[in-house]
Amino acid sequence: MYRVGIGFDAHPLEANKKGLYLGGVKVSEEYSSIGHSDGDALIHAIVDAILGATNAGNIGIWFPENEENRGRRSTEFLEIIRKKILAGKYEILNIDSVIIIDKVRMNPHIENIRLKLARILGISKGNINVKPKSGNTLYGNSVSVYAVCMLKKVGT
Repeated sequence: MYRVGIGFDAHPLEANKKGLYLGGVKVSEEYSSIGHSDGDALIHAIVDAILGATNAGNIGIWFPENEENRGRRSTEFLEIIRKKILAGKYEILNIDSVIIIDKVRMNPHIENIRLKLARILGISKGNINVKPKSGNTLYGNSVSVYAVCMLKKVGT
C-alpha cells in the first residue's frame, strides 16, 4: 500500500547572528527564523508530510509549543518520527519539497541539505529533492516550505 502526505510550514525571518537552519543545515549567518523551536521550516514541513501520509496527526500534536520544545532542534523531531512512525512500518520512496525564500540564496546548500536529511531518515539522498524558489520579492522577510512524501507500507 502506498501513502502520500503533504506538509507546509512558514516562519518570519529576522536579521541577527543566530543563523537560519533549513533541513538541519545552517544556510545563513545573517538571518534566523522566528519560531518556538529552531524554526527549521523544511523539517517541519517534512514531518507534517510524513505524519499526514501515515494518518498520525500533525507536528503540533507531536511537538506542542511548550517549554520542552522551546528552542529544540528540529532534527530531533525528524529522528523521533523516523523511530516511532516509520521504523519497520513504512519505507520512504520519495520526498519532494519547495523552499520559498527571498533573503537567502539556497542553491549552494541544496546538496548538504539532501545529505543531512538522508542521514537522519536512513535513506538515499536520491530519494530527496529540494527546490529553492526566490518568491520574486512576494514573500518578503519569511521562509515558506511545501513538502510531499510518498511512503510504501512494509510488507505490502
